[in-house]
Amino acid sequence: MVPTGPPTQAKGLLDRQPLSHGLLEKSRLIDATPWTNDFSFDQIKKLADFMDVYQVDPETVIFGEGDRQAYLVLIVEGRVDVVKRDSDHRAKRITTLGSGKTIGEMCLIDGEPRSASAVASSPATLLVMTAEHFARLNREFPGIGLLLVLKIAKQVSQCLRQTSGRLIDHLGS
Repeated sequence: MVPTGPPTQAKGLLDRQPLSHGLLEKSRLIDATPWTNDFSFDQIKKLADFMDVYQVDPETVIFGEGDRQAYLVLIVEGRVDVVKRDSDHRAKRITTLGSGKTIGEMCLIDGEPRSASAVASSPATLLVMTAEHFARLNREFPGIGLLLVLKIAKQVSQCLRQTSGRLIDHLGS
């Protein structure tokens, strides 16, 4: 569902209580997604130690456009709409993402406010890495942190290429 009306400051995902999952269970959730293709299971277990599991209902705002709280979200199950407001404050769905996709990586890297909102369009299971956990991961396991940063850079690069392609098609119309 795409929200309508003027932008609102929603209660953040991190204001909820995460589910209590053991390290092995979180590792298996991560490993079940295609997101982990570049990681060994030992590396996945280390990543899992820096992530929390959340279960959300449809229409749950995962983060809002303009929010400053930085965290990366790995979608394990379910679907999430990425929504951006136009100059008239009308919400427009940019895309819908499913299992194995991440959202929030830009804010985690650059610390800038969220450029779009993320809203669950179905029941969803999410793994979340906060900026604090990301910094700690990079201190304690710099090799895994580097792999994660490279994965994020590749995803952002692919997204930019797709957006550039859509823009040129739109400009050609």
